[in-house]
Amino acid sequence: MQLVTPLLEEQWIVDGQTHSVRPSEDDALYIRPLLNSTGVVPAGIRVIHSLVLDNNVLSDLVENRRPSNNKFLIDLLRAKPVELNPVFAMIEQRQKYAGATAVLHAYSEYLEENFGWSAAKVGAAAFDSALASAKEQLISNIDLLSGYLGAMIFLYHQDVPASQKLEWLSGMIQSSDIPYLQLQFYFAALLFLTRERPDLFRAGDLEKVRDEMKLEASFEKQKKKVLNLSNDLALPAVSIFPTATPNQLVWPYVATRDKLVQLFLSEVSCGLIEKLPDGRANGSWALKSTGVVSTHLGPTIEQHLPRRLERTSPQQRLVRKSRLQAFSDQYIQKCVEMRLRHNAADSNVGA
Repeated sequence: MQLVTPLLEEQWIVDGQTHSVRPSEDDALYIRPLLNSTGVVPAGIRVIHSLVLDNNVLSDLVENRRPSNNKFLIDLLRAKPVELNPVFAMIEQRQKYAGATAVLHAYSEYLEENFGWSAAKVGAAAFDSALASAKEQLISNIDLLSGYLGAMIFLYHQDVPASQKLEWLSGMIQSSDIPYLQLQFYFAALLFLTRERPDLFRAGDLEKVRDEMKLEASFEKQKKKVLNLSNDLALPAVSIFPTATPNQLVWPYVATRDKLVQLFLSEVSCGLIEKLPDGRANGSWALKSTGVVSTHLGPTIEQHLPRRLERTSPQQRLVRKSRLQAFSDQYIQKCVEMRLRHNAADSNVGA
């Protein structure tokens, strides 16, 4: 057996300087190991330490934005045997931006220039082709992870306690017989708590949450808002992944500048990674006992977190995924209708 510990600690970087606690600057770069504990793995297993970049950090690198932070990353990666992993950022690029191919090639140039590694230039075209062919599946996967968000936004605007919103959300999920998404349920608790107890959170974080929770006047605009938020929420989930090689194990880290992702990651931790069939993996997630969500809503979450006692068959998984799409669209439409009712009420007051 061999002992494995994180090579990178939780840290924030501002102008190339590290901070052990979250600083006040809005654009701080946050690096976080998703597995905080020491682990034991069988002898002969190669452990790959992988730093997963979000889209903002990838853009900083290839466009040379925030050069002090970029230099910090370069020095860090030269000193530690950690790979730079742009796959998550490129998934978002491929979904949303026409210039995704140019960004990928710029990234390969960046690797050669700063690390003398030219292999990425050789494989860039094949990787780009694979992303292009998988574009619809990538969008579908992110859409799946957005499944609760319409309901979260709808419940966020209800004038009831956060605990009751969580109870309602749990009932809605279970009665609809849709996939149980643990991280999304924790995220819902965070959102509801910011509405009920804004005194527990930073002003900048509250501003970000309120912007994400705004109601739109059309289904298309509300859907786009949900999918954009889903890309951010997907970072911790997608950063948990296995390798195709049996004798390898990934030890994941994330690098992000997104305030809401930083806030969410400060509330959760991953104990271990479970490798699943078909190249999938699950993380064993839990709320941090020291976090504000656990402190103020822990017993409610424990009571209402949806759980399955039986194993899900592939057919059941497919059926529940299709139901999740309908569930998502239903509550996105309810958000639009709520916005229209609010507009009508405001008009009547002003009449």
